[in-house]
Amino acid sequence: MEKERMINLDKEIPIVNPKQAAFYWSKGVKPIDIYQGVDTHNNDPIIVFVFNRNDTYSLYKEWLDRR
Repeated sequence: MEKERMINLDKEIPIVNPKQAAFYWSKGVKPIDIYQGVDTHNNDPIIVFVFNRNDTYSLYKEWLDRR
C-alpha cells in the first residue's frame, strides 16, 4: 500500500471532487500531484488531485458561482 502524501495546506489544496478538479484543469490550472487516497467515511479508494492554493483561489469563486 502506498504511503499517503503529506500536503502543505498553506500552499496546496486537495480536491477529491473529480468535476471540480476537471473544472480547474479546463481553466489551465493543472494539478501538481495526483494520488490514490481513502475516503474517511467508508474507506473506499478515491483519487486526490492536489493543486497550488494560489492558482485556484480565483477559480474557486467561479466554481461556486456555477453551482
